[in-house]
Amino acid sequence: MNARADLGTLEASGLIEIAALQPELEYLFRHALVQEAAYTSLLKQDRRSLHRAAGETILALHPDHTRELAGVIGMHFELAGETGRAAEHLVVAGDHALERFANKESMAFFIRAGGLADDSQVDIRLRAAIGTARAGWTFSRSPDEIERLEKALAGAESGDPRLVAEANFWVAFLRRQRGEVPASSPALREALERSARIGAELDDPTAAALPKALMGSFSSFTGDLREGAQQMREALDVIEKSGDVVSIAMVSDFLAMAYSRLGEFAAAEDTIARAKKVAGLSDAIARVDVDIAQSGLYLERGEADKAFTEARVCSLRAEELGAYACVVASNVMYGAASLARDDASSAKAPLERGSELCQVTNMAPMRTLLNALLGSTRARLGDMPGGVAGWDEALVGARGMGDRYGEAQTHWGRGRTYLSQEEPDLEAAVADLDRAVELFEAMEARPSLARALHDRSRALRALGRAGEGDRDEQRSQQLGRELGLRDMKFA
Repeated sequence: MNARADLGTLEASGLIEIAALQPELEYLFRHALVQEAAYTSLLKQDRRSLHRAAGETILALHPDHTRELAGVIGMHFELAGETGRAAEHLVVAGDHALERFANKESMAFFIRAGGLADDSQVDIRLRAAIGTARAGWTFSRSPDEIERLEKALAGAESGDPRLVAEANFWVAFLRRQRGEVPASSPALREALERSARIGAELDDPTAAALPKALMGSFSSFTGDLREGAQQMREALDVIEKSGDVVSIAMVSDFLAMAYSRLGEFAAAEDTIARAKKVAGLSDAIARVDVDIAQSGLYLERGEADKAFTEARVCSLRAEELGAYACVVASNVMYGAASLARDDASSAKAPLERGSELCQVTNMAPMRTLLNALLGSTRARLGDMPGGVAGWDEALVGARGMGDRYGEAQTHWGRGRTYLSQEEPDLEAAVADLDRAVELFEAMEARPSLARALHDRSRALRALGRAGEGDRDEQRSQQLGRELGLRDMKFA
């Protein structure tokens, strides 16, 4: 009998059925148990031979569709025991899934590829580790990405220098997400320096741009807003030419936030507009990231209602996507906008959700702002001991990470809370607001400076220091007019 006759017999017996006639004839088992019984009845060596033949046949019949079919091809070679060949195809499958924004599927392919690659497949291991980081940093709760990257880098002397540079960038980025800083983390500093050095040696602006952008985000985070914005702007000009939508969206969002905190709202708007064009070609997570940056702009410009609505929608979308990093960031904005609207009740739930996820996603840079905002929220709702605990934890974290912006926001929030109590603690309020004004001024965080000056003017006047209070209010009004802050009333 020939194969067609055998298939006819099996179909007539009810064991299989036709799945498709075009473009090719395909059959399916009618029941998974029948398929499993047929498969397990084969000897192990026969199964391997059939899987190898299946992989080879797919490659021969569909040479123009190997990327789309890479996952199936890799699976067959894996089950055939040809792990090296399987790893090659699974990395391609991971890349293809990431291009289609199927991040979780992509991560699964990359993890399998990295586990199957042998010692001779240095570049495959690097690609798999980089792919896992790229696909998973916004939603993965696992700390394994750094371990995979560093393991792949351990034997990468003979690897593609561009892959080595990119892997080091992701080590630095993920370590930074965990709250490490170059000054106290040799591993982060080494990864960042190595990535930048390789980019310079290759004389490749694109390879050098990512570490430069990351350095810019470090500078911005620690309070050197203007220097950080300049570094990110220069890096983004290069990265945009590469067409790497993930990197473009990520750097654009950081840059827009820096511009917003500086009060350079036109530059922030331009950056967000450019990021939206890229995000339209990217995945849903990139679009949420851009909208988070937009809510940050609204908040700094004094449009609390718009910031509240945008952040709330972002939070819901991020939860649906399982993008936990985005949930944390959007809930920070949600909570901050709620407090800006004097609505502590609405701030509590999103901030508590953000704090919960911050612990499992290791997003240490967000932890300071979350603790500070939660402290203000709890105190305003009548839980002063909870408020004090939150503020204290925020200040310890900020100082440990060199987070001057987070430290300033904590002092400002605590000072405003002391000022707004039924029985204001004016001396404590002025002490906090003094420190907040000092930090905001040094960082050129002008929108926050204008608001902190306004609050300090109220406290000083209440203490009978009217002359100092009048000077603060005059400066606050001048800054507010210059920036066009929408939440300030001008005399």
